Amino acid sequence: MRTSTNQADLVTVVFVFPKKEQTEEILLTSAELTALLHAKQVWIEKFSANLKIENTVWSNANNKISLQVYLK
Repeated sequence: MRTSTNQADLVTVVFVFPKKEQTEEILLTSAELTALLHAKQVWIEKFSANLKIENTVWSNANNKISLQVYLK
């Protein structure tokens, strides 16, 4: 359960599963993002799969950071 968080404190993360051409976009707090960056694999409910992290791509536009996480 997430407590009240300022929208500016959230990072957009897009999980990309190229094998099935699926994507899932979520917002993470800095603590959640830190946990994700230390993970080697993640469970994505929408994909119904526990997938390994293959690669990440960062972007920063208009002081907003986003991250794409490619899964295999």
